[in-house]
Amino acid sequence: MDEQIGITVFVGTEELSVSIDDVQEVIEPVPVLSVPVTHCFFTGLISLRGAIIPLVDLHSVLHESPSRFTNKDKKYIICRSGQKSIAIDIDSVGDTFSFTSDQVSAPANDKTVLQQLVSGQIRLADRELPLLSIARVIAYTSKLNAKQREQLGYLAVH
Repeated sequence: MDEQIGITVFVGTEELSVSIDDVQEVIEPVPVLSVPVTHCFFTGLISLRGAIIPLVDLHSVLHESPSRFTNKDKKYIICRSGQKSIAIDIDSVGDTFSFTSDQVSAPANDKTVLQQLVSGQIRLADRELPLLSIARVIAYTSKLNAKQREQLGYLAVH
């Protein structure tokens, strides 16, 4: 069996999972430098030990209702996909869990934003968790930022 480890994260009323292989670390929120001419889901940039990392507000992306967690639970989860890193603003971190590829099914075939950002559904004994694809979150945010710049008359540089 190809056992993998996941971690649960909470965003509003959603409980999601992220493969621990994609997670570099979980940090307390740090100051954010806003970036003009970007989509509102892109919160800005953070500096972490000299590295500049884009921050995405997953709460806004998923159009989630207010969180049941307090601000002291809020975290940034630093993730990597290939050579790209991203920080994701979440309401709280949950537990780690083990799963195998047999427990992962294809994501639902609907057009919700969440389903565009997940690579599958993990079936656990007591629930199913969407498995967040960090590569898809990065691509989705990049696409929205490019569209925002284009709509405002900024041309892409090649």
